[in-house]
Amino acid sequence: MELRDLRYFCMTAELEHVTKAADKLGVAQPYLTKVIGQIEEEVGAKLFDKAGRQIRLNKYGEAFYMQARKVLACMDNLYNEMDFMLDRQGRNITLLSNTEAYTPDLIVNFNKSNPNYTVSIFYSSYTDMIDALKTGEADFALTYPPINQGAESGIITELAFYDVGWILLPPGHPLIEKRVIRFEDLRGEKLVTCPKDSAIRWKVEPLYEKSGMEMNIVCESNDLDVVTRAVGCGMGYAFMPSLYMNDRPELYDHAVEVLAPQEDRQGYFGLSYGENVQDNRNAMDFRDFAIRYFSQMQETVFYTHTKDIPAAYGLGDADDSDISAR
Repeated sequence: MELRDLRYFCMTAELEHVTKAADKLGVAQPYLTKVIGQIEEEVGAKLFDKAGRQIRLNKYGEAFYMQARKVLACMDNLYNEMDFMLDRQGRNITLLSNTEAYTPDLIVNFNKSNPNYTVSIFYSSYTDMIDALKTGEADFALTYPPINQGAESGIITELAFYDVGWILLPPGHPLIEKRVIRFEDLRGEKLVTCPKDSAIRWKVEPLYEKSGMEMNIVCESNDLDVVTRAVGCGMGYAFMPSLYMNDRPELYDHAVEVLAPQEDRQGYFGLSYGENVQDNRNAMDFRDFAIRYFSQMQETVFYTHTKDIPAAYGLGDADDSDISAR
């Protein structure tokens, strides 16, 4: 069995269709079928079950797939290490995220000091990010809430930073004069927000459930600039992260805080990666930079505020002072 055969198997498993996998791999369908058959013969078990016109991994196939992805990830790490030692170009990092607010500045600053690296960013659902880290399809995921799958999952999560949410209101809205509002003051107001499964939605949806309010959504976008323009045009209010607001201080003239418990106003973001990434020096360069970057950002951009950190992430306690504005 060759590494190429493992790649062929994994592609077939992911597409659940031999013909589609053959087309994507650029090989003939009979040849791919033969490769799969040889793998099954070598391991001594059928790895796929038929499901109509598709095929699906059975329990043996799922176990084989997870190990095959680890083998391929190890080989990729080996080649990356050689690239690093020989100072070759083309060091590639794949970052997934469910937030658009923080990744652009991170990548811009990383690239300034690491011009030989290429960082690919993809916005993804929370579940898909977990799967991609487990299979090695992605190196890192920046998420809210932090991924907490346990040690047996093979995913390592470090608390990167926390952010504070603001309510951005249309110009001239009467609530602007209050500066601090109750969440219930937004009842019946139109909402501009990010799509479901984004970091913002993960944070705010429980607030609506707790208050018994409905989300009166009139516009959705993954681009916070689009959300900001929609609010500026009077379409509705929006939840905005502090980092985004601090880069656009003029927005504070139309922003208010919500009078609510700290856990409702504040969100913790995690940087997650698979265990295999620890053996990839290129990837760990990015990890080290990201942790330093977010630590400095927390100290200089935010408000030198600390609070209780969830014990689930194995991090220490801090004081319980309130967040000060701006």
